[in-house]
Amino acid sequence: MTIKGVIGTQKGAFTGSKDVTIVENHPAKVVLGGQKPSEQSFFGTDQYYAKLLIDNSVFIPAGADIYVTDVNGHKTKYKRASKGYQGYVSHQEVAMIRDEKAKDVVGDGMGNN
Repeated sequence: MTIKGVIGTQKGAFTGSKDVTIVENHPAKVVLGGQKPSEQSFFGTDQYYAKLLIDNSVFIPAGADIYVTDVNGHKTKYKRASKGYQGYVSHQEVAMIRDEKAKDVVGDGMGNN
């Protein structure tokens, strides 16, 4: 799991932002939220809510992007909904949203190899 965020920068009188990697290749667990068939649209959107469970040693700012590689090698990008809840002794919970256009077409263009 990799987390990327933004830090503020200043060059003279100008302020801006810079993309940074907060943590890379860190172990974590993703718990998926419900995805009701009635909430899926016909426009090819792949959207669902998920929770990231990660130890308290990592500070995750609101708005960070979270990239997860599962045990099968599939990579998924999540957007952050809020900053992590660190009320547990063993871990923190981070609410995330996956919201992308569907793009899993392979091979002959019809999903077949």
